[in-house]
Amino acid sequence: MLASDTSGFQSPAPGALLRSPDSVAFEERWDLARGGKAVPPRSAIELKRFAQFARWFAVIEPNRETPALPFRLVGSGFFDFFGQDLTGIDYLTLVDPAISRLAYDCVIACLDLPCGLWQCTPAKISGGATQIYEYTILPISRHGGAADQIVIYVNFEQASVDLPNVDRLEHAEVWHWLDIGHGVPGIDVSFPPA
Repeated sequence: MLASDTSGFQSPAPGALLRSPDSVAFEERWDLARGGKAVPPRSAIELKRFAQFARWFAVIEPNRETPALPFRLVGSGFFDFFGQDLTGIDYLTLVDPAISRLAYDCVIACLDLPCGLWQCTPAKISGGATQIYEYTILPISRHGGAADQIVIYVNFEQASVDLPNVDRLEHAEVWHWLDIGHGVPGIDVSFPPA
């Protein structure tokens, strides 16, 4: 649930986007997969349970030695979105360099606490236009212990155009921590940083 609201939905400012039913459903499936543990093991994130999200689903395994967020598993829709297979590619190479450290720190916070993150993020698309996409990010464990990977569901329901090639991801316009029972970090996600 969003840290700022117990209903599972944000109370947006006028003109802001609401968290989609697909984002909430993704978190609910993740919650069922964890079976009472702090985070689910990756083996519980199975295709049968997550089939409706599979095309726009990815697993990232952060590298703590070198700030990097390499993709380990990538749904087929991402090839259309980015025009290439993202497996092995560092997510941080796709974002505005001005926010790459903040993006990395927030993913590490999702693992360390653990908690989730929900955001609406603009992307610069081919032709110079901007398109908003919804991200739901939740921690998982590769082997069933402490969180060491994240799962991401990117919802294109809000998109007003066909999927264009993306040139760069920008700083999120709407950003909320998801409290999964352990609280939320005190990281300032405003940009530029306060």
